[in-house]
Amino acid sequence: MGIEVIARQIAMLFIMMALGFIGVKTKFIQVDLKDAISQVIVKFTLPLLSITAITGQTMRPEMFRNAFFLVMIELCMIALMYLLAMVVSKLFHLPPQTATVHNLMSTFGNVAFLGYPLITALLGPEGLFYAIIYTIVNDAILWTVGVFLIAKSSGIDNKSGVKMLINPTTISYVVALFMLALGLKLPTVIHETFAAVGSMTTSLAMLFIGITLGSIPLRGIYKKISIYMIVFFKMLVIPAILVFVLSFFRPDATMMTALVLQVAMPVQTIVTVMASDAGSDYQYAAECVFITTVASLVTLPVVYYFMQQII
Repeated sequence: MGIEVIARQIAMLFIMMALGFIGVKTKFIQVDLKDAISQVIVKFTLPLLSITAITGQTMRPEMFRNAFFLVMIELCMIALMYLLAMVVSKLFHLPPQTATVHNLMSTFGNVAFLGYPLITALLGPEGLFYAIIYTIVNDAILWTVGVFLIAKSSGIDNKSGVKMLINPTTISYVVALFMLALGLKLPTVIHETFAAVGSMTTSLAMLFIGITLGSIPLRGIYKKISIYMIVFFKMLVIPAILVFVLSFFRPDATMMTALVLQVAMPVQTIVTVMASDAGSDYQYAAECVFITTVASLVTLPVVYYFMQQII
């Protein structure tokens, strides 16, 4: 059952991406539309998704310890994935902009767009809570350190790079965490409206990727071995190592499953939007999304099956 749920969710994302790709190839959609879509995502739908996903949770005392354990392991995994990505970038002599995108893609996964619906379907509300905790840390680093690294590699001066750190997404996290800490809730009608608008993020992001892929040559994509290194290490090797290590600690099964699946997710689609906004190598980012999303049709079920045999 779990493997079927994973395959269905990934197939839905792939179809969304295919719609944008086909739209461009048939000239039904103009390529310039992707710029407007990226602005809507970054400045509007993603912040609303963040606020509603975080403030919609109710903390239970026994979940605090599990959440703390998850964050500690996540930070170790992020450091490990980034260091490994830097080694791969050096080995393949990637230019600065491409190397930065590669490193971020290797480190940060599609933990919200794919992670939320997938983990909710598999683990229910408690699994979603742990997925959100993972995403908060993941995106907090991505939208601060990640944005700064992309700006730096793109030749944007430090002052402008620091300004980029203050964006609607980082502000939405601060507001949402403040509300969660104080137990504040949005009025029901506002929360439901914001959640409905925020839920558009997944579809828009995948359409953006599809449009981008439709506007660039994919003839030589299969030759970019560095992208397949992301599939091998991020989506298979590191999750397998994590499962093996966690088996000795025997943590909460729901938390462990959510954690491993988040680590094993295909690359973060928003990096493509970030790279486009900064004038960085967004084409490489889009190619990473395409290959890893397709590969995840196989890798995520494999990781899930392996985890079920170990725990």
